[in-house]
Amino acid sequence: MGHAGRQDGRATSGYHPPVPAPHVPDTSRGKQPDRGGTSARSRALELAILLLALAGAGLAAELTLLHGRAHAGGASSFCAISERVNCDKVALSAWSSLLGVPLAAWGLLAYLVIAALAASALRRPRAEAGWPAGLLLAASGFMAAGAVFLAAISELVIGSLCIVCAGSWLVSFALAGCAFVLARRAGGPAAAIRADLAALRARPLASASAALVLLAASGGLFAFYAGPPPAGTGTGAPAAAAPAAKLGPPGSIVLYEYSDYECPFCAKSHEANKPILASRPDVKVVRRHFPLDDTCNPKLTRPFHVGACDLARAAICAEAQGRFEQMDDALFRNQAEKAPVRELARRVGLDLPRFDACLSSPDTERRLADDIESAIQAGVRGTPSYVYGGKVYPGDLATLLGAKPATTSGG
Repeated sequence: MGHAGRQDGRATSGYHPPVPAPHVPDTSRGKQPDRGGTSARSRALELAILLLALAGAGLAAELTLLHGRAHAGGASSFCAISERVNCDKVALSAWSSLLGVPLAAWGLLAYLVIAALAASALRRPRAEAGWPAGLLLAASGFMAAGAVFLAAISELVIGSLCIVCAGSWLVSFALAGCAFVLARRAGGPAAAIRADLAALRARPLASASAALVLLAASGGLFAFYAGPPPAGTGTGAPAAAAPAAKLGPPGSIVLYEYSDYECPFCAKSHEANKPILASRPDVKVVRRHFPLDDTCNPKLTRPFHVGACDLARAAICAEAQGRFEQMDDALFRNQAEKAPVRELARRVGLDLPRFDACLSSPDTERRLADDIESAIQAGVRGTPSYVYGGKVYPGDLATLLGAKPATTSGG
């Protein structure tokens, strides 16, 4: 009993068994933020950025080609679907170029830069963990902001959507999202950008070489687009005109031109034709109307050049007052301004009450219907198109004077 009492005395006299020390995790490996260099998730993001940048470069290359074809007056593109969804209309707008170079070409260069940065991230050594998350975020963020701006311009100013452009915008947003996540894993966006700038300063020779490559690429774009257009692009240069003997004897060449005042190609051809006709007195062009508008053209089954029928009526009524050439110029130049036709009539000096009455006259409607029917009978499929000797020649006048008949057209 006494022995048991001594044991109880130990238990009650202040003795306590050792208390294990609390577990403190080893944080020595996490003092520096993981800048994504070793984690599989960061590698996956870098690979995603590379693939997205290459996809964006493909879209930008296609847009650059579309821009070139549109400005050369070629056939309408696959994405000229309607008035509201029309890559050609966007490509021919004043917003499609920056410093004389197509925005698509600048976009192609930017996507290639991002792809190169992503490729360098995938190849970097472990000691350079995090590079170049900050630069990727800055570049893709800039492109995403530009995409928002261009989307607003397309909707509010141009009034048409380019579906290939929209695809490029989505790629820009996806790139910015991936780059943001990558930068967060590299210590945060601000820290990632500071670290990348410091890395650039630490390698002045490599940084200067990269800058020179970018400058050379930019200079190449300026040089290419500042030069003369390639021969045969259909830009309407007088030198492209062939001798009159190819179409008929001098003084007897009468061409019937079918046009549409909402057709961007027609507007370009209209301006390009003036010096050609000035140097070719043997050629006479007779204008006929073929608006690609389903409200008056039975060949159209869906809305395309909305309002083109009303503009054709305005031209017919100006012709009735002897002011066709003035109204013709005004209607084509109005594609950007979109002023009401009555305002155009006032500017070119028409009798406005007489003009108003003419717009709803049965004679005007009959004239427009006759032009459209003659185009259908001749086999006209798009604008601008010319008919000579019963054959249809789509495209610009310079090409017509030296080309064989074709079967497709712009519009």
